[in-house]
Amino acid sequence: MPPASHRLTVRTGPNPGMTFDLNKEVMMIGRDITNDIVVGDAEMSRQHARLTRTPAGFILEDLGSTNGTFVNGERIVAARALSAGNMIAFGENVSLLFEATSPEAAPTVMGPAVVRTAVPPHMPPGRGAAQPTPVPMPGPGKPLEPAAGEAAVPSSRRTWLLAGCGCLVLVGACLIFLWAMDSYAPDILYAPLRMLGFGF
Repeated sequence: MPPASHRLTVRTGPNPGMTFDLNKEVMMIGRDITNDIVVGDAEMSRQHARLTRTPAGFILEDLGSTNGTFVNGERIVAARALSAGNMIAFGENVSLLFEATSPEAAPTVMGPAVVRTAVPPHMPPGRGAAQPTPVPMPGPGKPLEPAAGEAAVPSSRRTWLLAGCGCLVLVGACLIFLWAMDSYAPDILYAPLRMLGFGF
């Protein structure tokens, strides 16, 4: 029989502090003495719940009990995977703590990732290794500064420059149009002015 990696400890109900080692693949929980874990309380059904060991850990199932099975205060309606520290309740009177009994079974806390700089095989680390150059990043709301050698042109100046060029092109096109009309079709050009009383 493999050593128990988890156990249940009674918190409320009959025999507080009593522990049950989970050392079988499948363990039945209930009021009847034929169960693997016997809890003699009126809130317990004869066969209340089932614990199953899987490669991923223990799974708890309610077996249609009258008063329900709860994990961390939530009634389960389907199989529920357990984590160390979960509080299991059967009805309102009985609660047991699901806990790990070995360091391997306890949840692993991941530390911060360590960033390592790769060093080419032909260059040993030390004084000759090139140090990475830090690249400043703009803060919130700040534009990215231009790279070395690039002229910094404000966006507002670019906008006015483009608008001025557009106006010059438009004025030039109007002058060319008037010159062409004056040279090739003066009657059409001056007819509206004559109608207004101007002597052209």
